[in-house]
Amino acid sequence: MQGTYDPSLVVLSILIAALASYVAIEFAGRIFARRDQRGRWLTAGAVAMGSGIWAMHFVGMAAFTLPIPVSYDLGITVGSWLAAVAVSGLALHLVSRGPLSAGTVALGALAMGAGVCIMHYAGMGAMRMDPGLGYDLPWFIASVLIAVGASAAALVIVARLRTVRSWRDVGLRTAAAAVMGLAVAGMHYSGMAAVQFDPNAFCAPGNLLDGEAIATPTVLASLLGLGFALFFALSDARAVVQARRAARAEAERLNELAFVDRETGLVNRARFGQQLVDALRRQPVSSVASIRVLDADGEDAKDRVATVAALLAPLQASGLVLARTSPAQLMVLAEGLSAEAVRTALLPGWRRLAAGLAGQGVQLAFGLAEAPADGDNAQALMLRAASRSADREEAPSPAPRLGAMAAFQAAGPAVRDSAA
Repeated sequence: MQGTYDPSLVVLSILIAALASYVAIEFAGRIFARRDQRGRWLTAGAVAMGSGIWAMHFVGMAAFTLPIPVSYDLGITVGSWLAAVAVSGLALHLVSRGPLSAGTVALGALAMGAGVCIMHYAGMGAMRMDPGLGYDLPWFIASVLIAVGASAAALVIVARLRTVRSWRDVGLRTAAAAVMGLAVAGMHYSGMAAVQFDPNAFCAPGNLLDGEAIATPTVLASLLGLGFALFFALSDARAVVQARRAARAEAERLNELAFVDRETGLVNRARFGQQLVDALRRQPVSSVASIRVLDADGEDAKDRVATVAALLAPLQASGLVLARTSPAQLMVLAEGLSAEAVRTALLPGWRRLAAGLAGQGVQLAFGLAEAPADGDNAQALMLRAASRSADREEAPSPAPRLGAMAAFQAAGPAVRDSAA
């Protein structure tokens, strides 16, 4: 007795197999990422993946039309579904534990291949034909080998693609799912080719499942189930990505709080020290300038530091680093410039700025330290520059009483010249 295939159902069975394979890859990734929910995702993945593979085989059998009415035994059919779920659970368990060894792949492929064969041939046996089914030995062996080979390939593919880092990985997952779907379909249709029907065979009259009546519900249920499973897996993956982004943003915020002065927006002493260390590695000859902000009585004027910092902010566009290292003190890192170069290029402009601020009751005291003459490490240079500004070694020279902004504009060319 010969049967014929419905091409549309054959194509549909292959698409279901590919979709089930993609769901398997997605769920493996969720199990790997959600260690705290491993049992939940493993169970859901086994049911979704197993149901998809079982549906593919059932649709493939429905695509095969015999010249007699076809029906299935309910118990055996359910048993074949349980075999598919068990095989899927085994696969997801293996790939979510960690790196796969050759031995694990071999044993897993044999166990999964056996399970897939049990599922397929139990599904065939559910027809309970009389006389019974026969099998062509070469095709039977080929189907078993394909089942084992497809299982091994599935284990390796799913294990390697369980983490997505780019759209390229998404494309690889899609291609891998297509390959896995074709492999699963190849096992099924080679197994179907192995079946031999007696010309007088008929299905057992006690079968409860009508082959034609349950084909459409099975297709719809499998597509809906796999679609929902894929939706939930992708939604969870998006939630994990968003949580990781939020964690990174929080880490960056905390990092900013740790290294940025809130009032001025400048880097603080800790960050300035790191930048100075890096600068000394690149340029052994570098200078640190300290600018201490004082009131008319010579006391620290920390409430005016933000104003001075705003006037000096364009220095950073010239490649200099401006920082607030204490409540009333600013520091400037001039990488690659000697103290003499700073005195020549920058200090005159700063003194004019100081003269302009003097009319507002603000004094600026300057101190310079140069590496390696005044120290070869960040801490020594910062302390030397700070102590010299406290001693006012670089005291501002007399200058006309200009407004603060006008004085800074006068200082601007010197700043630009230093950058050049």
